[in-house]
Amino acid sequence: RVADTIEDPLDRCRLGPFVLAHMDFSPRNIIFSPEGADAGRILCVVDWEMSLTVPLWALACYPSWFGQICSSPTLKRDPRETQLFKDTYIRELQRLTREPFILTVVQNPRSETKRRFADVATLPWP
Repeated sequence: RVADTIEDPLDRCRLGPFVLAHMDFSPRNIIFSPEGADAGRILCVVDWEMSLTVPLWALACYPSWFGQICSSPTLKRDPRETQLFKDTYIRELQRLTREPFILTVVQNPRSETKRRFADVATLPWP
């Protein structure tokens, strides 16, 4: 039910904080250093024209490309590979974040469902 997805008693983000979201954050929009001591380091993120402010649950989540190949909803990754991405993502968040609440939001299955619902709701009309 849609109401079950939207009405989450654990959602402490309904009234904020709101954060800046890229809305097309995928590997093709990240420029990495190609060589040298900084090889693999992020140099910049491009393609910001769709950015907007969103509730924390819309941003603090697993990127949708973890489960898909080439941003295609029909080309699914192997579930073991998806889980490896998720495990690595959580490990890095644990290492980098100073706010444990972000981990709670990312690991809340309802947040992920709401994110998917929002992704579908904002698709362009055919």
